[in-house]
Amino acid sequence: MTLLIAFFLLFLVLYPFYVIHKQIRGSREPIERTPAEWRAEYEDISFTTADGVTLRGWWIEGNSERAVLLLHGKAGSRNGFHTGIFDLGAWYHARGYNVMMVDLRAHGESGGHYVYFGVREHADMLEWLERIDPAGKYRWSLHGFSMGAVTAMMMAERRPGNFFKVVAHAPWIDFGKVVRQELWKRASVPSAAYPLIRRIAHLFFGQDFEKADNKERCKKLCGQEILYIRETEDELLPAYHWHLLKRLCPSAKVVTFEGIGHVEAFKTFPHLYTEILEKEGL
Repeated sequence: MTLLIAFFLLFLVLYPFYVIHKQIRGSREPIERTPAEWRAEYEDISFTTADGVTLRGWWIEGNSERAVLLLHGKAGSRNGFHTGIFDLGAWYHARGYNVMMVDLRAHGESGGHYVYFGVREHADMLEWLERIDPAGKYRWSLHGFSMGAVTAMMMAERRPGNFFKVVAHAPWIDFGKVVRQELWKRASVPSAAYPLIRRIAHLFFGQDFEKADNKERCKKLCGQEILYIRETEDELLPAYHWHLLKRLCPSAKVVTFEGIGHVEAFKTFPHLYTEILEKEGL
């Protein structure tokens, strides 16, 4: 009986570590398609971050000074089979854009083991852009999905005025609410355990859930050119997030796609999606 109790207590101690580790691990979606499919010339590019992680991607040269950085979400890659980000890159390139497509840390062909929900990723991207465009030759836009959208918002916050347009497709607004929701859904961890989970994630895995939250960021970005995109059947980001966004920034421009789930809008309605982007001047 004593041994059983000891094992149970050990389980209670170790289970939060297991849950956190599982949820912050990266994803190695294979890179099976290249811009050669677009009949485009492209360059394989790489960048080593400040903490020694090698990131990989493509630079696809266009015929204008417009450039776009496309950012996939958690468990995605620059091929982005779920979001269709690869085909979106083809659309931008056909419009003359220089297109930069990357695998964020711990995804695709990039190095690293953990995701940081935009906190480290946005610093990676800002440093890489400075390497790609040191003289500020290009007029940059950002287009991100889910965690990539949050990464784009963080970049815009750090470099206000540096980006012509930002498309934030399905970013979370209240990160704590997302974590609580997913802890229960994926691991049956009650929301009351969130403070403990957050502390363990910070002390042992280098996570900063406060910086990953977007509530204050949405206020700061309220005057910038940001197009938010949402789906009505998004189980990860229910309507609460979008009502909250409107309270934080009443002037926020939000386009809603009906009847589909998280980051499915472009793959489901590609023509409508790109028409919206065109109307935004992209």
